[in-house]
Amino acid sequence: MNFNPSGEYLDKKREAEAIRKDIAAAREIISEGKLRYKKKKLRARNKKQAAGMSVFEDLKEYADKTEIQNDYGWDYITQTEMYRLMDLWDAREQYINESGKFQDRVTDMLQQAMQRIGDDFQDTLEEFDSIERRLQDDLERIERENQKNAHQRYINGL
Repeated sequence: MNFNPSGEYLDKKREAEAIRKDIAAAREIISEGKLRYKKKKLRARNKKQAAGMSVFEDLKEYADKTEIQNDYGWDYITQTEMYRLMDLWDAREQYINESGKFQDRVTDMLQQAMQRIGDDFQDTLEEFDSIERRLQDDLERIERENQKNAHQRYINGL
């Protein structure tokens, strides 16, 4: 299949590049939304904290919820802080998976959406990749033939 580098091939190349760019943009938007959701759900102070597990750093000195209540009883923390820590404790227990990351049904849905982005365009991308591989194979074959011919001319010229 011959393609005019200034015609059909370049159109397909531009289309594939635009699709890949759009897929990356959509993934970035979903990733940002996922971080905002985690921030809200974990009541983190910022998205960076929600991305890591530093949001649970405040719980490191507590072995259980009773210790949190004891700190409130001894006036080490305010009632508001006690409720925040208790909610944080519950969130950690409920939503943290074995790998230590926050995960729930919503984050699973967002992850699936991110993985499925571009599925409708997969055929177009695969077609372009196939064209590009064939073109690259043709270029390599021509280069080998040119080297072989140049070598033959060199030998015949001696």
